[in-house]
Amino acid sequence: MNPAAPRRARIDRLREAALPESGPVRTLTKSTFTNSIGNGLYYTVEVIFFTRSVGLAVHLVALGLGVAAMCGLAVSIPAGHLCDRRDPRLVSAAATVGDGIAMGLGALVHSFMPFLLLCVFAGIMAGTSSPARSVILGRFGQGEDRVRVRAYQRAVTNFGMSIGIALSGVGLALDTRAAYLVMVLGNAATFVVAAGYILRLPPLPPQALPASGRREPATVVLRDRRYLTAAVLNGLFEMHFIVQAVALPLWVIGHTAAPHWWVSVLLLINTAMVITLQVRLSRGTGSVPHAARTYRRAGLYLGVACVLYALTSGIGAIVACVVLVVAIASHTIGELLGSAASWGVGYGMAREDLMGQYQGAFALGRRLSRVIGPSLVTILAISEGRTGWLVLAAIFVVTGAAFTPLASSYARSSPPAATSVTDDPSTGS
Repeated sequence: MNPAAPRRARIDRLREAALPESGPVRTLTKSTFTNSIGNGLYYTVEVIFFTRSVGLAVHLVALGLGVAAMCGLAVSIPAGHLCDRRDPRLVSAAATVGDGIAMGLGALVHSFMPFLLLCVFAGIMAGTSSPARSVILGRFGQGEDRVRVRAYQRAVTNFGMSIGIALSGVGLALDTRAAYLVMVLGNAATFVVAAGYILRLPPLPPQALPASGRREPATVVLRDRRYLTAAVLNGLFEMHFIVQAVALPLWVIGHTAAPHWWVSVLLLINTAMVITLQVRLSRGTGSVPHAARTYRRAGLYLGVACVLYALTSGIGAIVACVVLVVAIASHTIGELLGSAASWGVGYGMAREDLMGQYQGAFALGRRLSRVIGPSLVTILAISEGRTGWLVLAAIFVVTGAAFTPLASSYARSSPPAATSVTDDPSTGS
């Protein structure tokens, strides 16, 4: 037996997990990768640019970003409905270009009112592109195939973001307006390139008319209480992203003996795990019952992570660092499983003939968590300390478990018959 064969087999498996097959999925992956690099550049300098370079007060920047989030909430379902009526590829490309224009115009902002108007425009564009992209991804197969495609995209997103964040370190080191402008405009350019890749996808025709010959109204999804419950639960569950981005750094710096730079180590561990494990841990979540059970497992991992975070206060630096590593590993596994479960439920419980509306509603739940999550997480984890972390642990465990009876209820129901065009965009029909 060739001794190199096992190693080649491992390399082949890694390549299979890291690279999608050629065709539309790979084209969309190029779009995701390009845009993610720009987002990584912008992620680290957004607040710094508008406060130090433009001169806005921190609370005004926060207000503008909050307004942008609210605008994204308002347009989420209408944008999804538009994707049912029009080619979602064109909707996504237009919104992506619009988002890039908003980012580029940020270089011209010198006062609060233009900044606020820009936030409104950017929020509308982001709120439109999110469900449009979900609809595009939903056309690439059914069940497990959809989850696999989403897993690819998320792994690529984290890889691209890590490159952008690394490049942003140069601009942060220079700390000049010119350096910040390069990063802001560089991010804007990636949106245009990403939109170009989206337009290279095969045409995706609108959903076919139902047998009655009449289009459903844009509010159908609002009458689906089971799906709306799933969207809200998922939004609550996804507060773990805010725990990682907001509460964890503040907790490590202000309440543990771990060195401040250990936050970067923890985030690097998280990023590496997402890039290498997201596709693998997403397998088997293509059906609603399996996705619900995965939510339950994810909630347990996140609950363990929150308990471990709480235990790092009041202990020595070395022990705290070790416990934090174990905690972020548990947190990341919960994150990976939760993301996979969200795709299984978000697509599996949706009506195929109204996929745009339904993905808009699911995105609504995500955006709602980003509006209320930062304040709630900060109050619990930072203001309440250990008790707050235990409350967060309970929230994740209970929320994850709540999907099991919801999935059982869905299985007992009779979902409306879907009248859909083919799910293979390569046919163009």
